[in-house]
Amino acid sequence: MEVKHKRVAIYSNAWNANAGGGIAYVLAIAKILANTDFNVTVYFYESVSVNALKALYGIENLNIKTLERMPLPLTAQLKYAYNEWLSFDVVILQALEAPRLTFVKKSFILCDFPMKAAVTLSDRVRLKTWRHVIANSKFTKEWILQKWKRSAHVVYPPVENTTRLFLNKNEDWVCIGRFNQGKRSKRQDMVIESFIDVYKNGKTNCKLHLIGFVEDSAFVNKLKKQAEGFPVVFHENCPLEKQKHILEQSSFYVSACGYGIDEKKEPMFVEHYGISVVEAMAHGCIPLVVGKGGHKETVQHKENGYHWDTLDELKSFIMSLISNKALKDEMSKKAFLKASDYSYQTVAEQINEMVIN
Repeated sequence: MEVKHKRVAIYSNAWNANAGGGIAYVLAIAKILANTDFNVTVYFYESVSVNALKALYGIENLNIKTLERMPLPLTAQLKYAYNEWLSFDVVILQALEAPRLTFVKKSFILCDFPMKAAVTLSDRVRLKTWRHVIANSKFTKEWILQKWKRSAHVVYPPVENTTRLFLNKNEDWVCIGRFNQGKRSKRQDMVIESFIDVYKNGKTNCKLHLIGFVEDSAFVNKLKKQAEGFPVVFHENCPLEKQKHILEQSSFYVSACGYGIDEKKEPMFVEHYGISVVEAMAHGCIPLVVGKGGHKETVQHKENGYHWDTLDELKSFIMSLISNKALKDEMSKKAFLKASDYSYQTVAEQINEMVIN
């Protein structure tokens, strides 16, 4: 197939290299297009370390540049949009609110979740200059329609599927997510509480692995104090290869993101997709997730994982799996197979069809 559009600009909205799923989403699309013989340039804000990006994500071959983060008045937006139109055939901009103007015909907003509604005339005008919107889940798509009055294409962030399912796993738990407090917290405290209760109930052949980038060291210290005396291992700023090894050896992936949140009133505080959940499934981990937001799309209750809303439910599901090896093995296989729906190949077909055609 002839590639008609050669020059692509992709803009990340990340503040630092530890931004997690949002960066992974942007870089996955960049790698897909670069492999299709596009000339791709990925832009990050100056606060993001390019060396850290390359070390964390293995992207030595991508062309990465930095931009200064600053508000653009209308005249500056018009000048920028004109220069962008001269320089690129395709533009993909990661945004959580109505972005700046663009004149590029093949233009895409990549939205992890619309944090701010488009309420002003200026918001609506700027949004209208972008031809397409890409959502990371059906859940996000629904909120884009509600807040921005725009339809969106759903393109799930891809994961690298392993070639084989690791059997004879131990009974370890894994929880991946940034260490921070507040309503956007991954609620590692709830995971620790549940783990300790199960451990005290006689299920002692296990560890809890907490993996994530540290945004709040005081919160980490609080978690360590809570976990004191129990086999809870903290992997702070963990390299990807080590993370993969832990997932290969562990049976359960537990997410408490969205715990205690009303997703209709505060949808920004539940998991909008949850790439780490799918990455864990790709390594045969059984996902046990709060049944809200994007979790309902990636994890089908009692088919390839479990939804829980209370800690008692979470503990009951874990205890049942530990007590029934046949069930545990079956659910591990189903989780592994489900993850293939989010493979690079599947997502590459969607991205290439939108950008090339």
